[in-house]
Amino acid sequence: MPNPAPNRPRASSGALAAGGAAPPPAAAGALAASIVLLALARGVLAFQHSMWAWSLDLMRFLHPAFGWGLWAIGILALLPPIADRLAPMLGRFGDAIARAPGRSSFAWALAAAALAWALPDRLWFVGDFLMRQGTVRVGEEFSRMFPQALPLDRLLHYGLPRFLTETALVNANGAARTLGIVEAGGFGALAVSFARALGLSGAGAFAAAVVVLFGGYLGLFTGFSKAFAELCLLVAATGVYGLQTVRSGRGLIPLGVSLALGLTLHRSALGLIPATAVAWWIWCSTHGRGGGWRRREVLVALAIPVAALAVMLPRIVAVILEWDPVHFASKTVELQGGVLKAALAGTRPADLLNLLVMLSPLAPVILIVLPLWLAASRGARAPGWRAELLLLVTLALPFLAVMPFLHPAQGLYRDWDDFAATGVAVSLLVSWTVARSLGGPRAGLLAVAVTAGSVVPTVQWLAHQRDVNRGLERVRAFMLEPPRRSDPERGTTWDYLGIRSFGLERYQAAGDAFAHAAETSPSPRILHEQAAAETMLGHYHKAQDLYHRMLALEPDNRLGWLGLGTVSANLRDLPEARRAAQVLLHRAPDDADALRLLEAVERLEANQPSAP
Repeated sequence: MPNPAPNRPRASSGALAAGGAAPPPAAAGALAASIVLLALARGVLAFQHSMWAWSLDLMRFLHPAFGWGLWAIGILALLPPIADRLAPMLGRFGDAIARAPGRSSFAWALAAAALAWALPDRLWFVGDFLMRQGTVRVGEEFSRMFPQALPLDRLLHYGLPRFLTETALVNANGAARTLGIVEAGGFGALAVSFARALGLSGAGAFAAAVVVLFGGYLGLFTGFSKAFAELCLLVAATGVYGLQTVRSGRGLIPLGVSLALGLTLHRSALGLIPATAVAWWIWCSTHGRGGGWRRREVLVALAIPVAALAVMLPRIVAVILEWDPVHFASKTVELQGGVLKAALAGTRPADLLNLLVMLSPLAPVILIVLPLWLAASRGARAPGWRAELLLLVTLALPFLAVMPFLHPAQGLYRDWDDFAATGVAVSLLVSWTVARSLGGPRAGLLAVAVTAGSVVPTVQWLAHQRDVNRGLERVRAFMLEPPRRSDPERGTTWDYLGIRSFGLERYQAAGDAFAHAAETSPSPRILHEQAAAETMLGHYHKAQDLYHRMLALEPDNRLGWLGLGTVSANLRDLPEARRAAQVLLHRAPDDADALRLLEAVERLEANQPSAP
């Protein structure tokens, strides 16, 4: 990017160059090149029919306004004449972050909440969205469905939603959306706090906050009711208050509270412990000398996470031992040669890279720009950046280290919520790298490019989750286009397509999807769902065959016998319908549904013409 025209006002950079020097040109150039290449890749990959690069080909499945429209705006923002006009505005917004933190935090919180409100998740594909929402809707016992859930998870994702639904304020999805909108606002405020914690102003502050806020993890705040959303907030809070602790020594209490809340929320919060320990170590070596650690507020800050760890650790260990072996050492992992070989087997290398780019759109910046910046900053006079970098690397490293070894049953492309906290930790590191790489006359232009490179793909991702028709088309593409997914992933994905299509009353699509699911996972439930779809289509012979298959696998299934009796009655196969009703009554003589079925069979028999 060329320098701004000399007769134009330039935005202040807010850069944090080592030793007060300008950021190295190589790092700034690599940053600009990375953003341009990522934008071009998204445009080119929209024309190929393969799901190898599923984090970059999203425009294939978007309405043109959100797809090519937003992409074109992002490309135009990279052009120097346009970026040069936008840069002063970003500089003013960034200066407001430094000069008016309260108003800026409120404005960013409002913007983030508005985004979550305007683009709700209507696809319901991520993770166990359908199960979580169904548990709240029907009032099923949460502890039975999710016995591994920790107290704060149960409160936020069952207790509070059930209260809201029982008081008729909102339905199950509305309760999840309401909580998500509030939390999105909190995440927006944390993005501003991160820029302030780095001491930024001007365009650098704006760009740093944008990188933190805009990532695929924002999708967790649009209706998905699970603890990983709050974990994203706590990772960002650990980064913010860890930096405050390292730089000024003031963040110890909120840092400890963040860890304590995490330990009551989800076992993944154990990954916050190393960064918290590093922040304490740096604080002791720089701010805690001369007996500073004896102050009451310091002792309280230490006691909060220690007490939470003492109370929650036995429960967390029990959950890990009972539930996590299936995620790290399942039968599929054993068949692939063990934990190490399975880590990067099959499509996993590509999926892991896609996952990082989906969650943190500028994640490649770390691999490309950060080494150049470090090489140019070696021997810098101001060593403060080393403590900051150590903290952020320690925050990201535990989550990144686990990624290759975690095998979610539904595939990385669907169970990406398991890795959302990783995406936030990576974005914090990207934000720090971006801030360090901005400076000089090109800072404003680079800030515009960073903003476009973060905002456009994130908004597109939210728009994708909002569009049910195009969203389902993308899910089918995972099943029909290369690469071929594993049988367990295929089974669960086709199962989702069947359930979601049935809920939308698209019974033909539901029946086809359940038929595909039965190819790899012919469970009684899936056969029952397929039979129900075929029944709605009037395909009674096919439904009867499916019920026979289902009952061969599970002879005591009440719904199977009831369904068999119903479709047999519709086929006027009265002996089979009577047999089904009698089986049900033999097991439960007062079964009201079975009695009604038997009465219907007797009426049909009575109305049959007599044989000559």
